[in-house]
Amino acid sequence: MKKVFATGIFSRSFSLLMAVMFFMATPVTSYAGGSDPVYDSMTQKSESMSDFMKKANRYYGHILADTSSPESKRVLSMGAVYLSSGEILPDKFTVYFGKIKLFAYSLSKRKWIVIDSHPYPCGIRIYTLPWENSKSKKCNSITYTDSYAKVDLTKEEMNNCVLHFWGKTASIDKSDYLFYACAFDFWTDEAAAGKFTATSGIDTKNSDGSKTIVQLYSSRGLTTETIRKTQWGHTVPNDVYSEYNTSSLNALFESGQLEPGLYTGKEPKGTVPVDPYMKKTKIKDVTTGRSSLKLKWKKVKSGIDGYEIQYSDNKKFKNRTGSILISKASATSKKFKHIKYGKKFYIRMRTYKNVGKQKVYSKWSKKASAKLNG
Repeated sequence: MKKVFATGIFSRSFSLLMAVMFFMATPVTSYAGGSDPVYDSMTQKSESMSDFMKKANRYYGHILADTSSPESKRVLSMGAVYLSSGEILPDKFTVYFGKIKLFAYSLSKRKWIVIDSHPYPCGIRIYTLPWENSKSKKCNSITYTDSYAKVDLTKEEMNNCVLHFWGKTASIDKSDYLFYACAFDFWTDEAAAGKFTATSGIDTKNSDGSKTIVQLYSSRGLTTETIRKTQWGHTVPNDVYSEYNTSSLNALFESGQLEPGLYTGKEPKGTVPVDPYMKKTKIKDVTTGRSSLKLKWKKVKSGIDGYEIQYSDNKKFKNRTGSILISKASATSKKFKHIKYGKKFYIRMRTYKNVGKQKVYSKWSKKASAKLNG
C-alpha cells in the first residue's frame, strides 16, 4: 500500500411627525404589521389584494425563483400599484413614489449591500391587465421633485390597468451575491387612500436588460394611504433570516449608499455562491490500492450539510474535471474504484450548506495528489 498525505488550513471569519397632505411636505414613514417590516413583507398576510393577486393566491409573500438560469445576468427592482379587489376607481387621484433601492447579500463582504438606488423610480408606466399581453402606455402627468415622483391619474387611464414602476438593472455576481431584496416608498392623496394595493418584486434580466428571465419573488400587498409606507420584499428563506442579519436592511434603506466598487465585469466570475467564512475541511490522506483510491478527510462537526470532492488529472482543475457530492455531514472517507494505472490524480474538497433551494460552498481545501503504479 502507498500513502500520500496532504495538509490544509482552517479559516473563519443590518418623534413622531404628523403626516401632511399632498406634496407640500414629505410624509412620515409608517410601517405596517410587526416590528420588522422586511420580515413582515414575506410572512404577514396582505393588508389588501387586487383581483389579480387573489386569482394567483398571493395572500402572502412568495419566493418564486432564483438567479441560477444561465440567462440571468442582471437584476431589476420593481413595484406595482393595483386597484384593490372590490374597490371602484376614483375619477381623479394621485400616487407618489419616493426612493427605491435594490440590495444583495454579499458573501465576500459578509453583509447586505446597496446595488441600485434612486430618489424615485426610473420608469413609470401604465400596463393593461392581464400582464400576459404586455401592453403599456405612458402616464399623462408625472411631476418629479428632488425626492419623489408625483403621478396624477384618471379613471379612464387606469381602467383595467396597473401602475408599474422600476429602478435600473444591476449586474449579478453569481459567485458573491446570495440573496436579494427591494424596497420603495409610496403614498397617495385622499381620493386613492384605501383603494389601491402596492406590491414589490425583482426580475432577472438578460445581459443587456432587454428580456425578463424570471421573477425572484412577489411581496404581500400593502394598502395605499396618505402617509408614506415602505414596501419590502426579499428572497431569504425564513429559517435563515436571522443568520444573514436581514433585518439590517431597514437601516440600509434609510441611510445606506450605493456600494462602491461593485462588480461590473462582462461575465460573472462563477455561478456557485461561496461563503469565505463557512467551515472548511482538510484532506487527511489518500491511500492507493490496486486500481482503487481511498480518500479520507477531517469531519466538520457542525454548520454544514455535506461535502464536495473534485478530482482531475490537471493540477489547476481546468480540464477533465469531475466532482462528487457527499450528502452526509458525518462522512469522513470515500473510495474510488476502477482507476487506471499510471494515472496521476489531483483532489480537493469543500463543504456545503443548503440554503433554501441553493447550495452555498466553503473555500476549497488544499489539494492532494496520488498516482497508481500498479
